[in-house]
Amino acid sequence: MIYPKNQEHFKKLITFSKKIISICKDNKITSIIYGSFAHFYYTKDKNMRVNDIDILIPKNSFPKMIKLLEKNKIKFKYIPEYSDNKMKTIIVKKGKLKVEIDETGTEYKTLNERSLSKDIFNEINFDNLKVKMITLKQLEDIYLTAYKRSKDDKPKILKKIKHLEKFLGRKLKRKHQ
Repeated sequence: MIYPKNQEHFKKLITFSKKIISICKDNKITSIIYGSFAHFYYTKDKNMRVNDIDILIPKNSFPKMIKLLEKNKIKFKYIPEYSDNKMKTIIVKKGKLKVEIDETGTEYKTLNERSLSKDIFNEINFDNLKVKMITLKQLEDIYLTAYKRSKDDKPKILKKIKHLEKFLGRKLKRKHQ
């Protein structure tokens, strides 16, 4: 198995996030992994760091997810509007381990509320747990949309875009730099 630069943290992070993903699965909440884990999964870049796991769930599952976290005595912080994107987020932390649970947005072409029920995601082995993860094309869509809409994180997102472009050997189609 290939690990990112922060291998020990990554291993603990996978174990921690499996608990959250299992709660979703056991309670029929669709969950899709995206973010830096997906970026690492596709690039296999050993110099990358994966500091958290990002999960998308349907917007209407947020109240249920909050109740399930409370029921399982898992500490979390609910943020009704997170960052530039104005999407709801639940941040689950245990020490330095962090899982972000985000609601699906409407601004992504292939990653929205309607698409979660479709079979358009990759299914991966997440430490012996079958999970859905965004496709490489969806990762590109997320980065380009996030860059276009961002006010505060443009340099950080551009760095991710450039890293992905280097891996792909091509430019992502973006209008603004």
